[in-house]
Amino acid sequence: IPCYLGDDAHLWFDAFGSLAGFVVSENGDAGFTIFTAKGNGFLYREILDWTVAHWGGRGKLSTEVHQEQSELVELLQEAGFAADGVVAVTQKYVLCDVAGDEVPLPDGYRIVDMVAHPDWDGKRLLQLDAFQGRTELTELDRRAYRYSRECPVYLPQFDLSILDEAGRHVAGCQAFVDARNGYAEIERICTHSAYRRRGLAAAVIRACFNRLDARGIRLTYITGYSPGAQALYAKLGAASCSSWTVYRIRS
Repeated sequence: IPCYLGDDAHLWFDAFGSLAGFVVSENGDAGFTIFTAKGNGFLYREILDWTVAHWGGRGKLSTEVHQEQSELVELLQEAGFAADGVVAVTQKYVLCDVAGDEVPLPDGYRIVDMVAHPDWDGKRLLQLDAFQGRTELTELDRRAYRYSRECPVYLPQFDLSILDEAGRHVAGCQAFVDARNGYAEIERICTHSAYRRRGLAAAVIRACFNRLDARGIRLTYITGYSPGAQALYAKLGAASCSSWTVYRIRS
């Protein structure tokens, strides 16, 4: 697992050794994402050229582009990529405006974090059920999950779950916190397939808002891919939203 991104990410550094840009393929396939640090947009062309040259053999390349990456869009079109629709929407929340409201839970349910309740297998099983429809945990799942928690912006106190009366993880989310810049991203929002349409996702997100606000974080972002997720996140008091469009190389 530690060597996975050796083949699926490439970094560019400036003359002072600071990260200036990168490309990553999160699934190790033909999908990729390019980012550059502020003031380094000139690297888009070099990064895109490298990606096409080194990962073109993986299949039909595709990438998700934020609406503000206009310079990258022009380069993609020049390289033979075409837009294939909006794939995701990111909601931005000002935490002082959305914190404070609690969503009532069913009797016997409670919200815990992974500091007080470090049931890693239970949490991972929730995610596997919600995202992949799986009911069994493999040793590779455990290794990958353990490695993901070594991320420097992972904090177990912001890894939240709702437990039912039997102590089963039935909904969850986790916030990755950039304390230096005062913002967080809430990801891996999920509800067990047997517990959906009960307001549990909204409840755990609200709890996460409150914890982040208490920590002094100013802003948080949530990205939704499905129409249902996008509708839920829009109802939670977002200050603004932005879109991501997928671009695919023409064959």
